[in-house]
Amino acid sequence: MMKTTEILQVLNELKGKVQSTTLIESKRKEKYLNELSMIASEYEKIEVDQHLKDVYNSLVKKGKELKGEFKIDADVKNLYGKIEYYIRYLKAAKADFKGETNYLNKYIKAFILTSILFMALSPQYFGFILPAVFFVPIFLGLRGVKNRSKQGFNLSLAVIPVALMTSFIWIRYGIYAITNYQKAIMDVASDTGRSESTAKALVTIPPILAVILLAFALVQAYRGYKSKDLFV
Repeated sequence: MMKTTEILQVLNELKGKVQSTTLIESKRKEKYLNELSMIASEYEKIEVDQHLKDVYNSLVKKGKELKGEFKIDADVKNLYGKIEYYIRYLKAAKADFKGETNYLNKYIKAFILTSILFMALSPQYFGFILPAVFFVPIFLGLRGVKNRSKQGFNLSLAVIPVALMTSFIWIRYGIYAITNYQKAIMDVASDTGRSESTAKALVTIPPILAVILLAFALVQAYRGYKSKDLFV
C-alpha cells in the first residue's frame, strides 16, 4: 500500500495557486478552495493499493500540469474547465482507491431497466418518435457511463423525466381501467380487433409495468445521485 503524500503536496500547492491568483472570481475561488480542502482531508485517510499505482501517478501528473496553467495570460474559462475536470478526477479516483466503484454497476442496471421499460411503454401514447429520439442518447449514455464519462452520465439521466412521464400516463390509465374494467376491455378489443383475453392483457399488463418503470426511474435517480462523483 502507498501513502498519498505526493498527491497531498500537489493539492496543497494547488490551493496556494488558487488562493493567490487574480484570474478566478471570489465566489468561484472560495468554492474551489473548499472542494480541494475537503478532498485533501479525505485523501489523508487513504492508502493506495499497488495495482492502482498508475491511476495514482496519473493523478499526481495531472495535478502538476494544472499548476502550470496558472499564468497571467491564461484563458479564464479554459482554466475553470481544467480545475473542475481535475476536481472530478480526484473524486472519481478516490472512489477507486476506496473500492467504492461497485455502485457504478448498480446504476448501470437501473439505467438499462428504466430504458427498456420506457422504450416498451412509450410508443402506445407517443408513437415511435419519442423512443426513436431517445435511442441515440440512451446508447451513448450507456457507453459513456461504462467509460465513466461525465457527459455520458448526463445523457443517461435524460431518460428519467420521460420515463416518469410515461409511467404516470400509464398509471393514470390503469386507475381508469380499474374503475371501468369491462368498458376498457371492450374499447381495447374494438380498437385492436383482438380477442377479449388479449384485450384483458393489454389493459392490465402495461399499467403494472408502468409501476415497475416508476420504481426503476426513481431508483436510477437515487443511484445516480449516489454515484455522481464516479464520473470524470
